[in-house]
Amino acid sequence: MNKTDLESKVLDSIQRYSLILRDEPVVVGVSGGADSVCLLHVLVEWRRRLGIKLHVAHLDHEIRGVESQADAEYVSNLAGSLGIPITIDRQDVAAYRTERKCSLEEAARELRYAFFARVARKVGAQRIAIGHTRDDQVETILMHILRGTGITGLCGLAPCSPIAYDSQGMSLPAQAPSVTKRQPSNLLIIRPLLDITREETARYCQKHQLDPRIDSSNLSPSFFRNRLRLHLLPLLRQYNPSIDQALLRLSEIAKED
Repeated sequence: MNKTDLESKVLDSIQRYSLILRDEPVVVGVSGGADSVCLLHVLVEWRRRLGIKLHVAHLDHEIRGVESQADAEYVSNLAGSLGIPITIDRQDVAAYRTERKCSLEEAARELRYAFFARVARKVGAQRIAIGHTRDDQVETILMHILRGTGITGLCGLAPCSPIAYDSQGMSLPAQAPSVTKRQPSNLLIIRPLLDITREETARYCQKHQLDPRIDSSNLSPSFFRNRLRLHLLPLLRQYNPSIDQALLRLSEIAKED
């Protein structure tokens, strides 16, 4: 079987961290961007060897209007072309943000993870794969440092982490800051792309002619992560061209501690 380096690296991560168990269904969160599209395509390539059934989940946040609708249509067509069943839903993130009195980023994340959890329960899956990359890991560690964090925050994103439930029954990633009361959950978020860069996922999509969608909101300076990605990290790289590797090394040291 002739696989690309990226596909082999993803399989290695899956096996090293026991991210996927044989004969179990896996929900794949697909936004339509290069990272999640790459993840889906790679899992499709490996599904026979892994012995898994895949189910795509896509949430329209109703933030970008026609653009969001086009994303949903793209993901639906992609899943259909790959022969993968899909669940698509829409949520009014702006209204939920007002209700929860949180940032738009937090509101979108909470509703997205809650949706993934509902889909997982519907299809009998315990694992939800999402396309977080090494770049997301770097940004997350730096975000935690800027906000003031302990050892746990320095560890960054884990290859596998449980979804928790807050006091209102909302499903959330375990590291979500709004979780005030966690209850046991058998649902796991898995991140098979944590050793893969965004540049690699973009090249993979180009090679396989997947034509992923571009989220215009990723360029908006109104979001904290965007400002960090577009302005702060480039500035830090002027002081230390290896700042990404330094932050990843800090994360590994924190995990050891």
